[in-house]
Amino acid sequence: MTGATLRPRARSAAPAVVVLAVLFGGALVGAGWRSLQPQSLVRDRAPSLDAWRALLADAAFWDSLRFTLQYTAVATVLSAAAALGLATALRRAGRPVTLLAAAPLPIPHLVVAAVAVVWLAPGGLAERLLGILPLDVIGDRAGVGIVLVYVYKEVPFLTLLVLAAWTPAVSEREEAAAVLGAGPAARLRHVIWPSVCTALAIGSLVVTAFLLGALEVPLVVGPTRPTALAQYALDATRTAEPLGQAQAAAALLVAAALATLLALALARLIGRADA
Repeated sequence: MTGATLRPRARSAAPAVVVLAVLFGGALVGAGWRSLQPQSLVRDRAPSLDAWRALLADAAFWDSLRFTLQYTAVATVLSAAAALGLATALRRAGRPVTLLAAAPLPIPHLVVAAVAVVWLAPGGLAERLLGILPLDVIGDRAGVGIVLVYVYKEVPFLTLLVLAAWTPAVSEREEAAAVLGAGPAARLRHVIWPSVCTALAIGSLVVTAFLLGALEVPLVVGPTRPTALAQYALDATRTAEPLGQAQAAAALLVAAALATLLALALARLIGRADA
């Protein structure tokens, strides 16, 4: 890709960058400053790294970070794979079928998590109808319930992104490849995937960034230990010590930093692919 092509794209993206900087940049700066001010009751106190030291020395923080990364990675990968398969099945379906597949989109995550508890918790409706379930979904230490709720919610979102990128031109190239003897696997690898991978990657990044900092679903269907990173931050704010507020800000900054690093890595990969 030439520099002349990149400059118009940069100018068109400038308003969005400005909006993001105003909306989220100030919040990040505020959280960063809060994490350096553990003694909030003392005015004119010099910035301190006490909260960061306490955070990094806390075994519960590392457990929360590992647990959050674990269910985020599993849920994102499963959602992306399921979205690609569902888009393949829906690409020739009618609009009513596509709208039906997208029905979970407007439902809040908290509502889905609450319904999952009603049905899948011990003593829930599924257990009353079917007997003892083979797997404890609600409160599972591996985060099975969290993953199931997120997959149910994020697959429709990613599917619509894939369908939007799966244009008639892509379908025409796929048919041409089939005429030339390419099998389904070859068409997926050489025709379909290069056309939809960018949209799927960007959507997966959005899902990952959301899951890293989300609280409702892990709080409702997740285990009591380990907790999600956002839940760890919430628990830290409930302590009587001023250090807890700063420690919570530091924990949320870790989630924001992970999402930012993923975004930068994805932008670099897309830039290389377009070059």
